[in-house]
Amino acid sequence: MKLSIIITSWNTEKLLQACLRSIKSFPPSCSFETIVVDNASRDSSAVMVAKEFPEVLLLKNAVNAGYAGGNNIGYGRSNGEYILLLGSDTEVFPKTIQRMTEYLDSHPDVGIVSCRLELPNGNLQGSCKRFPTVANAAAMYCSMHFLNRKYLMADFDHASEKEIDQPDATCIMIRRTALDHIIFDERFSILYNDVDLCQRVKRKGWKICFVPDVKAIHLGSQSTKQAPPNVRLVMYQNILLYYQTYFGRYSRFILTPILVVRFMLATRSLRGYSLFYSLNKAKLS
Repeated sequence: MKLSIIITSWNTEKLLQACLRSIKSFPPSCSFETIVVDNASRDSSAVMVAKEFPEVLLLKNAVNAGYAGGNNIGYGRSNGEYILLLGSDTEVFPKTIQRMTEYLDSHPDVGIVSCRLELPNGNLQGSCKRFPTVANAAAMYCSMHFLNRKYLMADFDHASEKEIDQPDATCIMIRRTALDHIIFDERFSILYNDVDLCQRVKRKGWKICFVPDVKAIHLGSQSTKQAPPNVRLVMYQNILLYYQTYFGRYSRFILTPILVVRFMLATRSLRGYSLFYSLNKAKLS
């Protein structure tokens, strides 16, 4: 098996349907399999997949395993030399999958290849970033994005092939030999799992490349937009874990008060103290 396409979905039935239809319309010429991991959706996603796409391997989780856990479950059942991770809110174009496969075939030193992401109206999504610092995180979660132009690669027009630190993981193809026994560290259940993945792949000596002549449609964060306060709390714990892992414990003391305020604003609640308590009780080491 040359390629395994893994899609983890949570309550995105119509988007998932469009994604699978695009794969069916524009399949690669190589041998491939498509695996859908349904993360205990409350909608009819699983029924739709079973009925309309019987060729797809459908894995139904009894509980939501998170984005990281869902993809790892799919990876555990996959057989491909290459792994294409697709968000359920994406659609591929003609030659998208074929071109990414060919790129890895012709670049044996590349562990991950990413593509150009566009909104449905054709506008570009900036999908490439440098690895973030604690200062980048502080600016980001204070909504001071003008301070993060270097981190966000605002100087890159996404019009040329480039080696990068981290692409948006909503459409990336990974060489199996660049991975450990998992795709994602499940401690990062929702956020920063993709950044940690790129850190691990880079530290093993593989390149990560962006290819501009390959593209996919991406709506963006359709599952996380549904996040209730308890899920948002886990998201913030993931943020703190990433920065503590790569920058040490001091980062936690810088970022915790920022995230507390952000949580209070996002939930329109004065329960920020409970977030602070939960964050500082969490096992982040």
